[in-house]
Amino acid sequence: MYGEELYKRLAKEYRYAATKMQESPTASKKLYYFSIFYGEPQRIINLEWDRDLTLLFVVCQYVFNTLTALSNPPALNTHPINHDLVFTALTDLANELALHFEKKESNPIELYVKMGRLAEIGYAATGNGSYLYEKGDIKF
Repeated sequence: MYGEELYKRLAKEYRYAATKMQESPTASKKLYYFSIFYGEPQRIINLEWDRDLTLLFVVCQYVFNTLTALSNPPALNTHPINHDLVFTALTDLANELALHFEKKESNPIELYVKMGRLAEIGYAATGNGSYLYEKGDIKF
């Protein structure tokens, strides 16, 4: 995996972002702080290549871009998904990711499961994802 110093840096940045997301009253602020979840892995993989961090970067960037689109009209007014629920789930998962990297002996399978849940949150914000959420196929 990546060096100890970079690992600590990621854990520290994720904790800061997760805490700020929990403190933020608006979806736009939560999304702003969530951008750290793809920005920091990108900075680290520039210093030390890591496939898991690259996958995390791609998934978090996808979620950020999808939720940004959801937060703007017309998606804001047409998707049946509960926006508060989406951002609560995102904030909870951000905290879980921070905890994952704070642990010294993190299991990569746990990280993959969290990335899958992130992808699910992002997908729920798309047209088809909203449809599946409305049908009850996607749950948070």
